[in-house]
Amino acid sequence: MASTASKRPPRRTPRGPMKGRAWVAIGLGVFVVIASLVVWRRSVGVATARDMRRLTDRQRALMSEKTTLDRDIRRAMARSRVIGEAERRLGLHVATDAQTRMLSDSMLANPVRQDTIASDSGSRS
Repeated sequence: MASTASKRPPRRTPRGPMKGRAWVAIGLGVFVVIASLVVWRRSVGVATARDMRRLTDRQRALMSEKTTLDRDIRRAMARSRVIGEAERRLGLHVATDAQTRMLSDSMLANPVRQDTIASDSGSRS
C-alpha cells in the first residue's frame, strides 16, 4: 500500500485557458475600476454643484447691490436733492422770473435782430 501512496499526480498540472478563480479576480478588478470611476464622477459633480451654488449666491448678492446702488443714484439725482446741495455747497439759488429770459426757436435761429439787441442793451445799462 505504500507504493500506491507514492504515485500521486504532481500538484501543478499544466492548465489550459483561464479557469474560475482568474475570471473572478478579473471581475473584481473591473468592478473596483468602475466603482472608482463612479465615485470620481460623483465627486466632480458635487464640486461643480457647490461652485454653481456659490456663484448663484454671488450673483444674487451683486444684483441686490446693483438695485441698492440704482436706488441711491435715483435718490441723489432727484431735483429737490440737487437744488438743496447746490444751494448748500455752491451758494447757488433758483433764478427768479426777473432773472430769466425766455427765448423762442426763431430767436435762436436768427440771433441778430434789432428788437432783441435794443432790449438787451437797455437791460444791461
